[in-house]
This record gives sequence, C-alpha cells and structure tokens, in this order.
Amino acid sequence: MNINKITDNTPDVSDKKIILIMPPDFGVYQVIEQNLRYMGFEQVAVISPLFRYKTKDRILNFIQKTFLGNKDYKKQLIDDYYTAEVTQALSRFAPKSIDYAIVIRPDKLDLKTIEKIHNTAHKVVAYQWDGLARFPKVFKVINHFQRFFVFDLDDYHLYKDRYANLLPCTNFYFDIPEEEVALNSKEVLYVGVYIKDRIQSLIRVVNALSQYDLILNINLFYSRKTPPFSHPHITFFSKGLNYAQYLTLTKKATVLLDIKTVDHNGLSFRIFEAIKYQKKLITDNKSIKLYDFYHPNNFYVVENDLFEGLSDFLESDFVPLSEDIRQKYSFSNWVKNILEI
Repeated sequence: MNINKITDNTPDVSDKKIILIMPPDFGVYQVIEQNLRYMGFEQVAVISPLFRYKTKDRILNFIQKTFLGNKDYKKQLIDDYYTAEVTQALSRFAPKSIDYAIVIRPDKLDLKTIEKIHNTAHKVVAYQWDGLARFPKVFKVINHFQRFFVFDLDDYHLYKDRYANLLPCTNFYFDIPEEEVALNSKEVLYVGVYIKDRIQSLIRVVNALSQYDLILNINLFYSRKTPPFSHPHITFFSKGLNYAQYLTLTKKATVLLDIKTVDHNGLSFRIFEAIKYQKKLITDNKSIKLYDFYHPNNFYVVENDLFEGLSDFLESDFVPLSEDIRQKYSFSNWVKNILEI
C-alpha cells in the first residue's frame, strides 16, 4: 500500500516558524522538537502542558468518582487544564506570526482554542495517531482543520465521504543522526502501556517465544502500585522511562514485538522503529502485509493465534530495505508531506 509520498526535495525551512501542540505523554514531544530543529526551522515552539494535581482537584475527583460515579471527571479535568494552558501559551504569539502549526491529538482541544491556533498560524494541520472511535470527541473538531490526518486506513475509508479534509498517513521514525550501540544478542523487546484488551494476545505471544532460546525483555507501564497480574516473563513499571530512553532500548534489541489494540488497525511506532533500526519484528497486526516495506523475513505476523513458521522466521536473515523505502517513513518526509512543503 502506498500512502506516504516520497519527497525528493529538501525544502529550505530556515526562514519558517512552526508550532507543535500535543500532549506530554512519555516525552515524545521532546524528540519531535529535536527532529524539527534538525530539519532547520528558524523557530520551533512546543506547547505540551503537563497536568499537575492541585489538592482541591484531588478532593473533587475523589468525590466525583466515589460518590457520584463519574469516572471521567479526571479526564475532563486534564483536558480542561490542557486547553487552558495551550490557549495561554498561544497568546505569546502575534496573529499570523507562525507559518505552520501541527496539532497531535486534537480531540483534547475545544473549538475556541483551535480557532486561536488558526489565528496564530498560516497553515494548521492535525494528526490523530489513535483510532477515531477511541476518542469520540475528535469528531467535533475534524472539520475545523485545513488537513486532518488519520493513521488507520479503516477510519479513512469509513469517514472520508463525511469529512472532505480527512487524509491518510502513517506514523514515522525519527531521522535524527544517532550513535550506534552494541546489540543484545537474542533479545526480544516489548515496551507498552497496559491496555486490557491486548493482554491475552501479549501473553500468548510471550508464551510462544519463551519456548525458544531468546532473552525476553517484556515491559508494561501500569500507573497503579499493584500489577493486575503476574507473569514470569513480563515486568511492570510505573514511572521513569521516557520515549528517548525507550529508543535506546530499541536500538539494543534484536527483535521487536508489537501487539495491537482492538480499537484500530493503524501501524504503531514500533513498526517504523523496526524500519529505521533494521530490526526483525513480530506483530499481530495483519494490515502490515499491505505496505510496501513488508517482507516476510523482516516481519512475522501472528494470525489466528498460530505460530506456524516462527522458527524459520527467527533463523532467517533480515532483508535490508531500499533507502527510498526507508526514507519514505522518516519524520522529515512525514512533515514535508503533511505540510506540503
């Protein structure tokens, strides 16, 4: 499948100013900011407010959740704070003083704030890097962007007739130059957030891999103190790992593991990290077979909870991708595509 266009030109953005607006989760914004600066933008401004509880908010959340049954109160509290902080940060910029604005997870913003972004930047694009149905508030804001990108092709085909500005794209890998690191031989790496609907799939894959001579480095982020279950090959962590640190672990691994959620069929960042670092990857996302970078030596797809051919996959040699294909999924090419530069 051919979604991202290969952009041969290297645009001069040394006189261009750009704003990135996105949630602060796991510090991904820091790596995006670094890559934007690497591309040469004159000015890169990042608005990524981190929510911090006030004592009053903790008490109100406890009352809402415990006595009123409102389990979504905290989420709304976070979104309200996020919107207010984004609005305040935008007030530092003169009208139309910014060339481009990229908004990731636009569902977290209200229409007033989105209008303020448009008043600040000449070109505003949005990217929802999750399934649309997972955060239904997003449907209220899609029409309020010049270009609105989704990473799940199913979402694109389902809603493209309703939203003329809806466009497909994929995730990406960061193309900032990095130092090489020593590989951990036979290590299979998975780092992900605990999401209940994908745990059984994860356990089945981990159990299958445990039958081989491999080092399993399987990690789940879970914010509460007591893990929801125990498994001899799965470790839980609650803090202390940001995205840049995760990438260091990724570079050292031999094989990456990817488990999709039931909410979408979009390709996760792990798949593009495998492309960048030229790693083998095991996934249960069958849609990977539709893409031009797919090669059975490099990507093993678990289908119907069967593991036929896994031994052959683990023993086979990685087949290098062409440089054109690799560059196609880089962050720099992604930016050039979505901003049309």
